[in-house]
Amino acid sequence: MSLFSELQSRFRGSGNREVSQPKLAEPFRRLEKKMGYRFKNIRLLELALTHPSYNIKNAKKPNNQRLEFLGDSILGAVLSAKLYELYPSEDEGSLSRKRSFFARGSHLAELGSYLQLDKVIKMSPTEISHKGNRRSSTLEDAVESLVGAVYLDGGFENARKCILDWIGDLRGKLDERKGSINPKGQLQEIVQAQYPKEKIRYNLIRQSGPDHAKSFVVELCLGGKKIAKGKGNSKKQAESSAAAKAIQHLISGSLKKES
Repeated sequence: MSLFSELQSRFRGSGNREVSQPKLAEPFRRLEKKMGYRFKNIRLLELALTHPSYNIKNAKKPNNQRLEFLGDSILGAVLSAKLYELYPSEDEGSLSRKRSFFARGSHLAELGSYLQLDKVIKMSPTEISHKGNRRSSTLEDAVESLVGAVYLDGGFENARKCILDWIGDLRGKLDERKGSINPKGQLQEIVQAQYPKEKIRYNLIRQSGPDHAKSFVVELCLGGKKIAKGKGNSKKQAESSAAAKAIQHLISGSLKKES
């Protein structure tokens, strides 16, 4: 028995939705309609929407974290394969940056909002009172969990179809983004794709000139290492200049310290 078949057999049961399964509440039916997928095992759907805080008093009860782990990998595989198909002449670095645009937290949170997951996520009363159900990280994790749940319930092809249907026109969105992205945003995407554990910091190191003609110098650090300096007539302009230089360093592969 393959690993996929074994995982499916654990969760599917008889495969008959009407046998030994709880009645699906109306909010979950609406979610299935928005998702474009009907679960055979609705317990998987409910598990995907069970936040860790829901069973905080009983750590042995399952939550959606394992499904999130699984869904994250499947999401990455689907995006990688589709981008590989759409852009046959682009190199690994370019494809990684494109994938990170769709797999980043803010984009997944937008998908979670579209699916209205904040209305069905199961959380502790305390989390709900603090609007934790609307938090970007909560929605992001729930989307990945749903991907994992669809995979276990219906296989890779169904998970792939859901992901691509939810995201829509990949090429069109990338073309639209190309005309509007700024150097700081572009740098963030590159770093997320190539150095996911590193943090970008912009430090103002010099400010001079009269109020009507100030000059700013900003130093950009990546993971504590000085990468580039930028100058401008505003702090924002100096940061953009530093980000543009850092992008060139990253693309060329030369991360040299700036003096």
